Amino acid sequence: MKIAVIGAGSGGLALCYELKRAGHSVRLWNRSPERLAPILARRSRVLVEDPENHITEIAIDSICPELGDAMDGADAAVVVTPSSAHEDLGQRFGEIRAGKCPIILMPGRTYGSYAFTKLYRKVSPGAEILCLETQTILHACRSEGDKVRIYGTKSKVSYTSPIPLPRSVQDMVSSILPCFEYVERYFDVALNNVGAFFHPIPTILNSGWIESGKRFKHYSEGITPRIAAFIDAIDQEKKNLCQRIGVRHLPLTDWLKVEYGAEGQDLYTLLQNVPAYKGVDAPTSLDHRYIFDDLNTGLVPLYRTAEHFGVPMPTLKVFLDFTCAFLRKDYYSTGRGFPAEYWRGDPAAASR
Repeated sequence: MKIAVIGAGSGGLALCYELKRAGHSVRLWNRSPERLAPILARRSRVLVEDPENHITEIAIDSICPELGDAMDGADAAVVVTPSSAHEDLGQRFGEIRAGKCPIILMPGRTYGSYAFTKLYRKVSPGAEILCLETQTILHACRSEGDKVRIYGTKSKVSYTSPIPLPRSVQDMVSSILPCFEYVERYFDVALNNVGAFFHPIPTILNSGWIESGKRFKHYSEGITPRIAAFIDAIDQEKKNLCQRIGVRHLPLTDWLKVEYGAEGQDLYTLLQNVPAYKGVDAPTSLDHRYIFDDLNTGLVPLYRTAEHFGVPMPTLKVFLDFTCAFLRKDYYSTGRGFPAEYWRGDPAAASR
């Protein structure tokens, strides 16, 4: 199959590796062309280091200067960018009406397909679009230039859509990568965004280390027993929300056991027992996607959902209030809201 990978960051390059191993033809596009320069300098080749330290060189079939070039004739597109880019990309896709093939946001974080589709239909009213979103990203990885290091790969990645997908589309997505697993109920995936918990909370609570230039590992050192307990407390509030509105809740502890085979009875121990997390460095600045991306597309829409249904989340509110005051930015006003039209089963209303 011809797969367009949108985003040449760590996740995008790791996905190119996975797709090439599966026998697909890969075309790669990035919003900022300078990110593609080191790959072009190596004649469209990328060096991949796997968890066992084996190094493989892959060749990207096409490095595309324009989004339209990547989408021309593509069987599917996988968007692997910070989720804060979904609105911009929705507009760009809409401008060229590139919605005829499935567009998979990996990850969608919380309500990614809603944000993407709303902007797509704003510039192309009535145009065809099929936007899916995954619950998480496939790899734990980091990249630099034309090199990407993969620390771990998840055994499965759940995905969903605001509208029920026919079997033909499900089969097509499975043929891209067998690890993609369809979940019919949209909010069962959209409200179980793990990055919203594991990224911004430890980053904010380790601000002193980050601003002083201290280098440390985000998961194994940045998430201490007390920070893990705080994260778990917010997860328990999400459990209460999910139970109140009839949505499946996936505990963070269960997710770590399923996705990484981690062992342990509590969140801190489980995180310490994920080999893929051992080498992941913490941010070196507070101007990082773990904050501006995961707050706006993760914790804020989670809070707005609870607010919509009148379900209190006091621990989450304390964290968001502190973060807004600490960083002097009103994330409540910049973050995503609750897509009430999706809850009513009317996704087309997102364009009205």
